[in-house]
Amino acid sequence: MNQNRHGRPAVFLVARREVRMRLRSRVFVGGTIVMAALVVVGIVAASLLAGKTNPVRVGFSGGSQALEHSFTETAAALGAKVTVSDIADVTAGKAQVAAGTLDVLVIGSATAPTAVAKEAMPSNVESALSLAAEATRLSDAGLSPAAVTSAMALVPVQLLAPPNPKDNENLFASLALGILLWIALGQYGNMVAQSVVEEKATRIMEVLLATIQPSRLLAGKVIGIGLVGLLQLTIVGAAALVAVHVTNVAAIPAFGVASILSDIFWFLLGFLFYATAYAAVASLVSRQEEVQSAVAPISIFQIAGYLLMYAALPNPSGPVATVCSLLPPFAPILMAVRMADSDVPFWQVGLAVALIVASIVGLTWLAGRMYTNAAMRIGARVRFMDAFRGKASS
Repeated sequence: MNQNRHGRPAVFLVARREVRMRLRSRVFVGGTIVMAALVVVGIVAASLLAGKTNPVRVGFSGGSQALEHSFTETAAALGAKVTVSDIADVTAGKAQVAAGTLDVLVIGSATAPTAVAKEAMPSNVESALSLAAEATRLSDAGLSPAAVTSAMALVPVQLLAPPNPKDNENLFASLALGILLWIALGQYGNMVAQSVVEEKATRIMEVLLATIQPSRLLAGKVIGIGLVGLLQLTIVGAAALVAVHVTNVAAIPAFGVASILSDIFWFLLGFLFYATAYAAVASLVSRQEEVQSAVAPISIFQIAGYLLMYAALPNPSGPVATVCSLLPPFAPILMAVRMADSDVPFWQVGLAVALIVASIVGLTWLAGRMYTNAAMRIGARVRFMDAFRGKASS
């Protein structure tokens, strides 16, 4: 009766103890700094990739200078970014090319130019120069400017599905998100398992269970560690938003406020799912060196979700990605990645949430039962069915 009456304060006290202990650890401080730094570096990299490429520096010397205007217009039509300049001395121009301060030097006449480059010349720049020289030849042959323009007109191209300029950035952001969620879920799930076994090994659990029910101790532990994980991801998310604002890549949906809040939501669901499972299997052992073997079956699902992410990213709307993202063990990573990379139908998101919430409820009941039956059994590893039934191991 007394335990039931003070159940909530007891859960709160256990959660507060876990929060204080984790926040004071160097692992939390160092891990938060590293994760935030990696996210910021990733966003800066995405910003640089999304930014404009440096224009090709083209110098014209001698008679080829007559090509500058035609070359610039043709290069723009071909989508090549160039800057042009006059080079008075060919030898000096070649020295600039060798030194890397000039990308291409054009020498010779306007009708027979020669391009000088250090290693390679961009194909679109080469095409623009060839077309400009061809236009000059046609003009010298007596064609009117209108006839030259008509003869040199580029073939129009119509794209039925034009590429989205943000697709590559979203793909990059989705991949980074999936890796971050995989690391966070594994880190905090293992933290719950290590905490359970540590209390069993040091006999602290015997003291705690004298004043609090096992299920409430488990709930407080999961809530406390979950709050620490939520705080860490919130800090990382805040760093991401600041980086987005500074680098001006806010147009990338995967870096928006709503998307980051959605990612945190999926972390919470994934943490509750895996933390209860980790706690249940960890209660079966009493030594730290046995933790990894105990949680190995659960870790396999996390690794599978991580690998499936690479299969889902090329085709986030495909049958494999769609079906796997609905399954509770994979949904926290795959559904978050799909939502960051593309538009996911609302019914799929709702179904994935419903399935994982139902699974969390079932796992919570199972973990509470196993934790209660196995928490005080120190020594040999407790068999799963014995913990489930509440019978002593033989």
